[in-house]
Amino acid sequence: MLDYLWIVISGGIASFISSMGIGANDVGNAFATSIGSGALSVKNAVVIASIFECAGAILMGSHVTKTIRKGIADYECFEDEPELLMYGCFCVLLSVGAWLFLASYLEMPVSTTHSCVGGMIGMTIVTGGSNCVIWYKASDSFPWVGGVSGIVLSWFLSPIFSAIVSSFIFYLTRLTVLRKEDSFNKSYKTFPIFVGLTITLNTFFIIYKGGKGVGLDNISAGGSLFIASGAGLVTSSLIIPFIPKMKQLVNDRFQQEVVEHVEERIECPNQLNEIKKINGVQKCIGSIKRNINYDMDQIKINEVKDIHDQSEKFDKKTEESFKYLQIFTAICDSFSHGANDVANAIGPYAAIVSIYMNDGELEKKVDMDQYAYLILGMGGVGISLGLLIYGYKIIRAIGIKLCCITPSRGFSIELGSATIIIIGSRLGIPLSTTHCQVGATMGVAALEDIKNCSGINWKIAWKVFFGWIITLLVVGGTTSLLVAQGIYAPTKNIDYCNVTGINRTFIN
Repeated sequence: MLDYLWIVISGGIASFISSMGIGANDVGNAFATSIGSGALSVKNAVVIASIFECAGAILMGSHVTKTIRKGIADYECFEDEPELLMYGCFCVLLSVGAWLFLASYLEMPVSTTHSCVGGMIGMTIVTGGSNCVIWYKASDSFPWVGGVSGIVLSWFLSPIFSAIVSSFIFYLTRLTVLRKEDSFNKSYKTFPIFVGLTITLNTFFIIYKGGKGVGLDNISAGGSLFIASGAGLVTSSLIIPFIPKMKQLVNDRFQQEVVEHVEERIECPNQLNEIKKINGVQKCIGSIKRNINYDMDQIKINEVKDIHDQSEKFDKKTEESFKYLQIFTAICDSFSHGANDVANAIGPYAAIVSIYMNDGELEKKVDMDQYAYLILGMGGVGISLGLLIYGYKIIRAIGIKLCCITPSRGFSIELGSATIIIIGSRLGIPLSTTHCQVGATMGVAALEDIKNCSGINWKIAWKVFFGWIITLLVVGGTTSLLVAQGIYAPTKNIDYCNVTGINRTFIN
């Protein structure tokens, strides 16, 4: 297999670029609610993504990686030609990365799961025929069907379930906290409960056969729930002493904002003397922040003013208190996203590496422990970099244009979508985080006006739906063309070379 080392190297580069595209599109979508509500700055979002995207990928990403790597293409069709599968997966990575960057440029939040699965289907049909695609396979776990059918079914179920869970969380929050007269104090009474639930959720799915990386994958469901509940309870208890300080910080911040507003109207300092040299990284971050801050303000004024004005308003200090909760749920969301979508970026590359390591033998169980964490970590780094460079495009679309998002709404959206994503990741279902996030956002927005759903910007919603449809076709078609060009292109007859594998069709 040494002749195909170039596929391993090139595939690694393509996988990293693909993960950057996921960061720009899907992670931008995942953090849109946090940044759009003002709970997180761009800088803090990148820091959280860098840490927890990688953590989710390393601790839980292997489950979905196996589905992407083995659950779509039938390995038996490639037993005699493993190099074709390697080359096909390389083409999948190229197509996925290119489409995600183009979609981000068009401000179209597409599904990376659609992209990767569509690419694998297109590659498999060209190299082995439609019979080599695992269209359906019985499963003993939800949704009780595997292969492409199970994945497609999850695309419809995930936004519905996310919408239900998120809207239910927001409904309870609105009923018990936001609409109460003393909502500010009540928000801090419920703060430890929500934090405990978030910690419990993440800890449970890390441990329950998801925590192979920390040696906890053999613990039963009951044991996992017991440990996770204990972790949530301990965290809640540790937070309680800090609540008075957090309340004081919110009060001080509001008083400071009033003072600064008055000072700005009295004095306009000369900032020319304060200009100093900045490095390239600072310029990059500054440019992104300017794009986001300016565009978000203009969008609120010009494009979706009616939607934002018609949304129910709650106490500003109470909304401010929910920013702390949203940071916790953003961490939960980032972790679950790393578990699910990093797999989309490195699943095809994992297939390339496993084939090369086993000298072309397509085994059902491949020991990749020595390389798995390196590959998953590479995907996590690429995702964080993509968010930093180009994520603001999708942040604008979902965080501002789709509906009105405040910290309390963003908290409900993130916790609900993260719940569905983590469950799907543990079950080995490569859910679309775009579907979950958009479904959760629309579910919360629908509560503004249940009858007419006037809280939703349907122009953006239909644009998202259209992107979901064409993504499968675009990436599948592009991958098919790349694979066909590589394996069926005419090749000069060279007698003195022992040519096998790719570009071999016309060689005598």
